[in-house]
Amino acid sequence: MFKKSKIIVGAALLAVSVLSFTLPQQAEAINLGSIAGKAVGTAKEQQEINKALNYYDNEGRHELFEALKQEDGVNSDYNANAMLGRIMQRMTPAIAKSDATINSKPYNYFVNNQEFFNAYCALGHNMSVNIGAFWFLDYNEDKLAAVIAHELVHGQKEHPIKGAKKKMSVDFVMKTVGSEIGGTKPNEWEADNIAFTYMADAGYNVGAPAAVWQAVIESSSDSSKKDVLSDILNPSTHPKDSDRRNNYSKKLTEYSNGKVTVDANSGEV
Repeated sequence: MFKKSKIIVGAALLAVSVLSFTLPQQAEAINLGSIAGKAVGTAKEQQEINKALNYYDNEGRHELFEALKQEDGVNSDYNANAMLGRIMQRMTPAIAKSDATINSKPYNYFVNNQEFFNAYCALGHNMSVNIGAFWFLDYNEDKLAAVIAHELVHGQKEHPIKGAKKKMSVDFVMKTVGSEIGGTKPNEWEADNIAFTYMADAGYNVGAPAAVWQAVIESSSDSSKKDVLSDILNPSTHPKDSDRRNNYSKKLTEYSNGKVTVDANSGEV
């Protein structure tokens, strides 16, 4: 859903100034100094990075999870953690109805300390929600479920690993990418559309996704709140906020057999 996704190819998160990293034990270390800022071009470089990506997307995913927690911090807010747990408990069996692979790679998840409105799904079904997202949405569980459902689609459709392998650049192997891994408008539309189904199957209010984007639209016009939203307002990889709100509104109307509509200007149902 949002701009910040993470990809790690070392035993811990790396600062952007670091010019080397250690691959899993079965692979050798490579030096990035000579190719920093360039696409990884040689067959050996691609093979080594590809091996690391596969490792952290699978057997090393718990290592990555611990690194993500160390990097972003684990927030102890009781209500936020309880809400995230409830949402995952409802979403997991709902998703399993159409995609049983979620049971073979259950999600790791946590609330992090970042104070802006964001969430991300990284390699290995590792997901995190910023405490700022709970603040921004006033701890509304249906709205938070909409955010999380979107991220779960990214995970189920393997957008992080596919996007990383497609780009194969040094920028991707050095901590945090500037745009979402696999962050393309088609991926975002896919995540939005399937998230609506996840919401319905989990029994959440399917009007919540439209409400989330209405809140973003209203806040983006408020200069005092732009810092909270700046990380998700990326027109190069994400559809327009109003288009996303309108898409969810259309789905809501179709789902209700025309009984429910959303005002295009106010966002009111």
